[in-house]
Amino acid sequence: MTDNNSFATMGFKTRAKTLRKPSSPEDLFSDLPRRPQGVPALWSHQADQLRTYHSLYKDSANVALELPTGSGKTLVGLLIAEWRRRALDQRVVYACPTVQLARQVNTAALNEGIPTVLLTGKSSNWDPREKLMYASGAAVAVTTYNHVFNSNPKFADAGTLVFDDAHAAENYVAESWALKIPASGKAYTALLDVLRPSLPEDLVTRLAGSVALPDQPDVDIRLLPVSVVDHHKTEIETALQASLPDDDKWNFSRLRSNLASCLFYVNGRGMYLRPMIPPTFDHPAFVDPAQRVYLSATLGRSGELERAFGIASVERVPVPQQWDRTGSGRRFFVFPDFVNHEISAPEYDGYFGADIMKRTGKQLVLTTSQKDADTVAKSLGLKAEDKFEVRDPEGFSNFLKAESGTLLAPNRYDGMDLADNACRMMLMVGLPAFSHMQDSFFDQRLRAKEVLGERVQTRIVQGLGRCTRGPKDYAVVVVEGEDLVHYLSRKENVSSLPIELQAEISFGMTTSDVSREHLLQLVDSALSQDELWQTQAEPEIADLRTSAQKAESSAIVNLGENAGREVQAWRAAWAQNWQEAGRLALDVYEHLTDSGLKSYRALWAYLAYSWISLSKPEASSETLRKATEMLSQAHRATYGTTWLKELQTYASDSLQLDSVDESAVDAIVAYKEGPAASATKYDATSSKMNAALMQPDSAEYEGGLQILGKLLGAAESYKPSFKGRTDCVWIWDECWVSIEAKSEQRSGGLLSMEYVRQANTQLDSLAADRKAESVPEGSFTVVASPRLVVDPDAVPIAREWLYLVNTTEVLRLGLDADRAWKAIRTISTADTDHRARIARVFWEHGVLPSQVKERLTRNPVR
Repeated sequence: MTDNNSFATMGFKTRAKTLRKPSSPEDLFSDLPRRPQGVPALWSHQADQLRTYHSLYKDSANVALELPTGSGKTLVGLLIAEWRRRALDQRVVYACPTVQLARQVNTAALNEGIPTVLLTGKSSNWDPREKLMYASGAAVAVTTYNHVFNSNPKFADAGTLVFDDAHAAENYVAESWALKIPASGKAYTALLDVLRPSLPEDLVTRLAGSVALPDQPDVDIRLLPVSVVDHHKTEIETALQASLPDDDKWNFSRLRSNLASCLFYVNGRGMYLRPMIPPTFDHPAFVDPAQRVYLSATLGRSGELERAFGIASVERVPVPQQWDRTGSGRRFFVFPDFVNHEISAPEYDGYFGADIMKRTGKQLVLTTSQKDADTVAKSLGLKAEDKFEVRDPEGFSNFLKAESGTLLAPNRYDGMDLADNACRMMLMVGLPAFSHMQDSFFDQRLRAKEVLGERVQTRIVQGLGRCTRGPKDYAVVVVEGEDLVHYLSRKENVSSLPIELQAEISFGMTTSDVSREHLLQLVDSALSQDELWQTQAEPEIADLRTSAQKAESSAIVNLGENAGREVQAWRAAWAQNWQEAGRLALDVYEHLTDSGLKSYRALWAYLAYSWISLSKPEASSETLRKATEMLSQAHRATYGTTWLKELQTYASDSLQLDSVDESAVDAIVAYKEGPAASATKYDATSSKMNAALMQPDSAEYEGGLQILGKLLGAAESYKPSFKGRTDCVWIWDECWVSIEAKSEQRSGGLLSMEYVRQANTQLDSLAADRKAESVPEGSFTVVASPRLVVDPDAVPIAREWLYLVNTTEVLRLGLDADRAWKAIRTISTADTDHRARIARVFWEHGVLPSQVKERLTRNPVR
């Protein structure tokens, strides 16, 4: 029994039932017992939100309240929950994403005198008296999302559901209708065996035999055709039922009758099955309550909340006015990558991040994965007694009690309050972009970054606010990881963040461009909040705040307008009403009109075509014709990506190639019959290439690039001889690739404006050298470097065809090309179908020119 209900065991039950019914949540606050730890009075913005909720939305089925970090969101949610319990005689469930947050909420309720019971962990271990208190309406149940959304929910009789940190819900809700199948498990092999007849054999062979490296990104994710899944759904069900471990069969029980309504993602690491939007409409524990309240630090306008919870519309109580320009506390952002080493003390060979972190006794380390957390712990030289981990059930609470130490918190961007002196220093490593394979597919293959944009932004904002929980709080935030630094250095990303955060990041970037010694002095100043900080830093941040403007892209608005349509389409697909699902998908397609959403629009064209195809013969010929036409348009909209072409190849024995791919195959066949005819000579050539691409020497690296171009089927691959020209070019008639090799640079630091200016001109110089009237459409320049962060001032001047690529990705491209060449050795040019077979092998290894372009252009400078 929790402490705040202990009076119930001492004869106070009858009295609790006779409490007056408050007229509103705000009115309820005056009835709560006064406790030393409680809030003495509501902030004005809390009272305003409670009044708005009560006057306009108390009877709404779905209502969301936006209260940023540090604005008192939990108290507002608890007051609404308790008011509905007392005034409306409802059973109320307050759900949190994690046990950690549930404990914090329960403690907050105790401090305010609100009766709650904490029901987390295994339900078999719950105290029967506490279960009875919830069931009888004597207390609000505080629990986790899992107990609401799992296949055997423990709160199927609630009258109100309150979802805290609803901005973080997507993963927690969707995972109840998702299945992860690791490549190491029996189920993965069983599924490949079932799908083998409908997939290219070389793809199946690669998936069955590949072992993805732990640090390899999820860039080779395939989406399997809806038609293939539907064709094999009975066999898939049988195979999974026989091969899945028992722990996965609960989730599978929710999918087995709706496999054709799921999207199947696959790569060398495993498979991931789920509907794109969770079918919560089919879950009584979610839809039966009279009201669902969503508490969010940021709601945004892209419809993220609707997609995460599978609801068509939500009423909104917006963020308090002016909060965006005041924010919660003060953060000093430190970017070690921006440090000016030329003016720093020489012969430094340490980890500068560790030097910064040691300025305080307690630190938080926030990473995207456990592996990264372990790496940071090793770099910091943490001893066992100084290391606390959130995966340990008591790790967080022990860290709060400790006088010193480091808390490792992989992928925990919410639900940890480290206010005041609990922690003044945090290190955030890596961009929190992907939670699962669907996210990765959307970002890496579909390139629908706008769809994930607000989710990524929310994780960043929440993560950066873990140590500043109130207006007078302050902390130092160290930012590391190329992808995160790259994200925060781009104005188009930062301009959508809260105003105060924009100012703090801008100040941090400018201030970090000093010597190591000077930056450490600034860190000490921020931590002590001394006169230097107050008289120089604060006025500068105030000026930056005044000039900052929050921007919102038209794509985000268009996504928000269509969220309800998307939910309705997926509801019809889950019900296997294919004709209606196809019609609704076409409606989504037609309303996704923003030019920035072309790739996402193409996905909906594919879904419409697939679902309408499943509805034959019910679908009219006109509807099918329209869907086919849209699919054709979608192919044109996905130029630069190959996911849609992949789906087509699964349904056809022949591979439909672009003209640039056709010319590459011709060159590959010719090279195979000529210079590469000797296996010995080829092995020597490929070994030379691989060795060159693995080391930093620029001359050797450029030679490796020239060999790679030949193996990729370029008509010409060479280093231009004129002064100031690019380091290597690959020439196809339809496409030119200019490569600026910066292999000698070390990771960390910025790519300068000088590099960007130089790279901007290379394609034009190449056209002049070749006496060509113009550069072929679709040509591009890449800067291959270990350094992937550009000087922010150089970004606006970059040409639209200029991209950054890590030298590691260039090496992977070379290794894949080498594997493809070795795979075609057994194909005789005397075979009548040798050309088609060679094309298929190169396609499946991802090394035809259209695929090379996709791989090298994931990271535009502008």
